[in-house]
Amino acid sequence: MMVRRGTLVLILGSLLLGSCRPYEGAGTFHAVLEESRTVSLAELSRYLGERSNGLIAPAYSDSSKRASAVTFTWDPFNWKRIVAPSIFGFEEIQDLFVFDQERFVRESGDPDFLTAVSRSYAHWPFDYLRQAAILPYRNLAGWGGLFFPPIKHLTQPVPFYCAEFTPDFDPDTVESAYFDPEFQKSLDQETQTELTYGNTLRALYNGAEAYPEKLRLVKEARKFLYVAVMTIVADSTGRELVRLMIERKRAGVDVRLITEDFYTFSISGFAVGTLEREGIPVARVADKRLNQIDRMFHNKFWIRDGEEAILGGMNVLDYENTSSGFDFQNRDTDVLIRGPAVTSLLDSFIRLWKRYDRANNPIALGDSMLAHQLAAERSAGVRGSEHYARWLGDPQTRMNGICRTAVQGDDADPQKIATLLKRYTEQSRHSLYFTTPGVECDAQSGSGESIDSLAQAILEKMRRPEYRGAVITNGIDGGWGESTIFLRTRVKDSELVHDPFWVDIMTPVVDGGGREVAQSLRVTMTPFLRVGMRVYQYINYIHAKEFYFDRLLTGIGSWNFDPYSADRNHESMIFCLDDSLRVQMERHLVLDMVNSVPLLLR
Repeated sequence: MMVRRGTLVLILGSLLLGSCRPYEGAGTFHAVLEESRTVSLAELSRYLGERSNGLIAPAYSDSSKRASAVTFTWDPFNWKRIVAPSIFGFEEIQDLFVFDQERFVRESGDPDFLTAVSRSYAHWPFDYLRQAAILPYRNLAGWGGLFFPPIKHLTQPVPFYCAEFTPDFDPDTVESAYFDPEFQKSLDQETQTELTYGNTLRALYNGAEAYPEKLRLVKEARKFLYVAVMTIVADSTGRELVRLMIERKRAGVDVRLITEDFYTFSISGFAVGTLEREGIPVARVADKRLNQIDRMFHNKFWIRDGEEAILGGMNVLDYENTSSGFDFQNRDTDVLIRGPAVTSLLDSFIRLWKRYDRANNPIALGDSMLAHQLAAERSAGVRGSEHYARWLGDPQTRMNGICRTAVQGDDADPQKIATLLKRYTEQSRHSLYFTTPGVECDAQSGSGESIDSLAQAILEKMRRPEYRGAVITNGIDGGWGESTIFLRTRVKDSELVHDPFWVDIMTPVVDGGGREVAQSLRVTMTPFLRVGMRVYQYINYIHAKEFYFDRLLTGIGSWNFDPYSADRNHESMIFCLDDSLRVQMERHLVLDMVNSVPLLLR
C-alpha cells in the first residue's frame, strides 16, 4: 500500500484495545485494521494519553505553530508504528511528549524503572516474526522499540532507575583485587602495559561532546598533533577537521596520521589524499591476510603536544560527529585524557609510526618529547610499579586517576586487551556492565579462542547469585549499524522529494535488518539470559565500547566484543580507577539502559 507523501494516515478505527496501563498489557491485539485517516497532533496526543492511561502527555505548547501543523500516519510497513513528516527530525518528534516516570514506577509496584519496563515487555504478547513485543498502542517511529518517548536526562537519582546502584556505595571502604599492587604488577608482565597516576578524565558522549573537543585539540596544537584513526571521511564534519589539520601543518606543527589502508582505498581516499598533498605524512596500515581480510587498524586516538589526548570509539564521519545518541545515528563514547596516560599513548603512536610509515619519515620531535616526559613522570612518582603500593594502598589516592592504557597491535600483540578484560572479570566481585556494537562469541564451545574464553569467564561470574551484569548492544533498532543509518537517510531524502522508490524498497530492508540482528543476538545471548544477565537493545545504533567493573574500574576504547577485536585487530583502550569517571560512566550506562528494549527469554 502506498500513501501520499506529506499526508499522514493513522489507523484508529477498529483496534479493539482496552484503556490499559502500559505495564498491564490487557486487551486483544488485531493486525487487520479497517479505517485510515489523517491524524493531527492533538488527536494523537489524546490517543496516546487515553491508551497509556495518562502516562504519556504532551510536552509542546498549544500555541506552537510548528507543532500544531504536524500530522501523523500509520506506517504501511509496520502497523504498530506511527510516522511523522520527513521535514521533522527524530528529536523534534521525540520532544513532543513526556512520560510520567514516577507514576509509572509507583503503580507498577516494582523496585525501579528498569524492572518495571522489563515486566511490561514480558507481560505483552511477542511477535516472533518482527522480533518485537506487541504494544497496547502504536508508538512513534522516533521512539524505536520503546513504549514511551526517549528519556534524554535522568531527572531522578540513579537508584530510581536501577536500584543496584545504591547511594551508600563508597569506593574508599571497598576491598578489591584492583587495589592489590601484586595483581596490577602481574598485569604489567602479562600484557606489557603499566599504570600511571594522577590522570584527569572526562567521558565524551556522542559527537555532540566529542567533536567540539577534537576541533579544539587540533586548533590548540602548537608542537605536534598525532592522530590514529580507522576512518576519516571527507563529509561536512570531516572536511572541517582536515582543514584545521592542514592549517596547523602550515603553522609549523608536526601533524601525522596513521590510518587503515583498506578504508583509505574505499571511503577515506579524498580526505587522506588531501592531507598528503599538503605534506602531512600518512602511515597506512595494511595487515590483512588472504584468509582474514576482516582484520583492520581499528584504533581511534588523538594526541596534542603530549599534554592531552582523546581516545575511544569514534571515527571521523558525520554519523559520529553530529550524533546526539537519540537521532538514529551512532551512539558512541570517547574520553578526554590529561596526565601521564597521554605519554603512554604517545609511546604507542611512535611505535606504530616506526613500523608502518613506508616513507621512513623520522619522528624526532615525538621521540624527544617521549623521552623527556617518561623521565619526568618517573621522577615525579606518577609512573613506575615501585609506586603501586603507595597509590593503591591509600583510600585518598587509589581512585585518583590511576590508569592503564593498552594499544594492541596486529594479532593483538603485545598489549592484549582481551587478557586484561578476562583478568578484570575474574577478579570482579559483584558486577560487570558493558556496551558493545555486537556480541560474537560462544560461551559454551570450549574453543580456547580469546573471545570465547572471556565469555566463559563472564558466564561463570553470572552464575553466582550475588553477581549482577548487563550488556547494552544492538538489536531491533540498531540493525546493521552505519549501513542501517545510511538506508534510513536515503528513505528520508526520498520522502523529502516525494519519490517513493527508496521508501518502498529500503524501509522493509531496514526493518528486516533489525529483525535479523535481534534474532542473532537472542541466539548468542540465551546462555547469559538463563543465568540472569540482562541484555538491552539500544534504540539507536550503539557503537560505544565501555566496561564497568564493580562500580570501581572503568574502561573506554575501540575494542568490540568479537573475535576480530580479541585476536586480530589493532585496538586501544584505557582502564581507570577514577572516582569522577566512574560516576560519569554509571549515570550514562543507566541512561542507555533506560533507552533500550530489554531482550527477554521467550
